[in-house]
Amino acid sequence: MTRTLVLPRLVAGRDFADDMADKLGPVAGDTVLVDGSGLLSGTGSFAAQLVSRLLGGGHAAQLIVMDAPDEFAGYLRSAAEAIGASERLTLRRGVPVATA
Repeated sequence: MTRTLVLPRLVAGRDFADDMADKLGPVAGDTVLVDGSGLLSGTGSFAAQLVSRLLGGGHAAQLIVMDAPDEFAGYLRSAAEAIGASERLTLRRGVPVATA
């Protein structure tokens, strides 16, 4: 199953990342598409918690992040490396995310 999460313009803090992850429900074995095309700024703590919740504790098969700003993409990459999940994180640009 594929689940989609659309990030707002600003994201910050671990609690907000938890709230966003909670909206997806259980993601074990699923692919999670994150649409970052509207994101202007995001913190490292938000990125780290989102990666931890989805790829770590949530056991998502794949996390694909579309069109996130470069700095935020770097935070995501570092967070995935920190938990040994780099191979399950994909960062893409310019590919539209279909929403249901």
